[in-house]
Amino acid sequence: MGSSNTKPATMPQEGAAGFSKLEEDITCSVCLQELTEPVSITCGHTFCRACITSYWATTQPQGYRCPECRKICPKDQLIPAYRLKHLVTKVQLVVKEEKDKQEKMAPVSAVQLVYTDAQGQLHLDESTVQRCFLDSEIADYPLCLICVIGEKRRGKTTLMNYILRALHSQEKGEPVSLGERYEPLKGFEWSPGTDSVTKGIWMWNRPFILEKNRQKMAVFVLDTEGSLDIESDRETCIKLSALSMLLSSYLIFNVISNLKTTELDYLEMYLHISELTGQSFSLQHLQHLDLLVRDWQDPNNCGREAARTYIEHEMERLRKSSKYRQVLQTLRSPSVNGFLLPHPGKEFLRSTQGRLADMDCDFRSHLTRYISDLVGGIWQHCKTDIRGEQITCAHLGGTLKEFVSILQKQQYGFASPIEMFYSLENHQNKKIVIKRFQDFMDNEAPIAASLFKILKVTPTKLRSKVEAEVSNLVNEYKDLLKGDNKHEKEELMDEMKSLLMQEQEKFCAEYSKRFTKCAIGIGCAVGGGVLSLAGGIVGAAVAGTVLAVEAAALLGSTTAAVVTGAVGGSVTLGAIGTGVGAGVGGVIGHKENRKEEESEHGGNTGSSEDDQQLLDK
Repeated sequence: MGSSNTKPATMPQEGAAGFSKLEEDITCSVCLQELTEPVSITCGHTFCRACITSYWATTQPQGYRCPECRKICPKDQLIPAYRLKHLVTKVQLVVKEEKDKQEKMAPVSAVQLVYTDAQGQLHLDESTVQRCFLDSEIADYPLCLICVIGEKRRGKTTLMNYILRALHSQEKGEPVSLGERYEPLKGFEWSPGTDSVTKGIWMWNRPFILEKNRQKMAVFVLDTEGSLDIESDRETCIKLSALSMLLSSYLIFNVISNLKTTELDYLEMYLHISELTGQSFSLQHLQHLDLLVRDWQDPNNCGREAARTYIEHEMERLRKSSKYRQVLQTLRSPSVNGFLLPHPGKEFLRSTQGRLADMDCDFRSHLTRYISDLVGGIWQHCKTDIRGEQITCAHLGGTLKEFVSILQKQQYGFASPIEMFYSLENHQNKKIVIKRFQDFMDNEAPIAASLFKILKVTPTKLRSKVEAEVSNLVNEYKDLLKGDNKHEKEELMDEMKSLLMQEQEKFCAEYSKRFTKCAIGIGCAVGGGVLSLAGGIVGAAVAGTVLAVEAAALLGSTTAAVVTGAVGGSVTLGAIGTGVGAGVGGVIGHKENRKEEESEHGGNTGSSEDDQQLLDK
């Protein structure tokens, strides 16, 4: 048999079936995953080294049996399967190549990243987030997100589709191009008329990967539809606009003819949301805003310089009103630019194909210049956090999932951006308070704490400290809650109390077990291990006295009781000391558990005669 160096473009059906069988053959029957560091045992079956070692970790009286055939095999005869390991590596490479090939062959199109249901609830396409943001190949890339907002049927989709063409040429390393003159326009769904095509937030289903100076960046193109739709309810508008601001690093505000009062109202709200959302998620808000004015009335005075003059004129008009303070402040920012586009021409409006050839020459010229400038300067608009540091695709994907998750849990509506901000802040503060409690628990009883440190604090004493901390954190969270919605605050307070109480009970139960084990362990160690080696009754007594004194001075009566019990036993014989020490440790642990139970039922948690009797013994 031989192997060919050539591979078919696609795997034949019978070959795929055989390949599937091969994948079964290289699967470990213990973990049900592909074999890792495969080893064979004497019966001939193969497993991951870690899996079979863990499977045989506990002693088996009748011998160590194979997980598959149940035959008894020697535990110490694990034979590395080097050829099988090499085969697994090859199979993994072929699977990855096939997966990549299928993804590349899949048609590119616009997908609905976020959509709303009949009740206005936001929903997220998790598979798109996973594929476009969290995939291992692009997860660590910086990213730029071009987002277009504006009222429906104002040429947004046409603009985005020409941006797609320009990014495609850039990705291939070619000069920026808007395509051939007679090439029909494709991409985001586009059609002439007055009815809206897209609803929610749509995104091109794969990022464009650009490379510069050996650094790669992922560029996404998004269309927001419904955030400025006067037919939509206000809450949906607020949610979608907040999400657009959260995602975008290059925002295009698309308007017709000039900035009208309705658009100024929306822009004021958008800018407010941008600032609040950025604060909640530590993201830089409004990194870049392009005010794109379509169908400008003076076709001889268009472009970027003309837009600067127009923006200054609008600023002068807004200074006379106190209604649009956020808009006025933003227009003064260097992160804001503008561009005036003339009318595309009647022939283009009648066209069903959106071709360059159907556009008026001056419109085509200005559109080409605008998109070329945008794509050419794309590296200046990577998404950053509040400190100005670039974030990755994985970071933004995780933030997007968290944002939608918070809004889905929101039981009460909000009619203004500030109400939404309060809701986001309340959930973020909940995470902070829970983190503080976890830090408190880690500080009080670290995993690596010594026996003596554990025995210094009884479970009863620790429970008192934990209960006090929970009470403090609940009061702190109450003070942090924002907004005027009393029902929402009550719900959040109940949720916080429940979460902290669950963590408290879990922590106290685990600590009680640790305390009991430490008490028994130190009793055994002192009674049978250390003191029996001291050399006779006198040496044991001296060493025991020193340990008992140190324990009493440093750690208090509880540990002194454990050590004294161990010493009492070891003075007679080391072996007897082990039993007595362990017994004392067990009694201490049992007593502490009993005291905890009495404390929970309001009983007496103070010392009793049992303590003195135990010390006397």
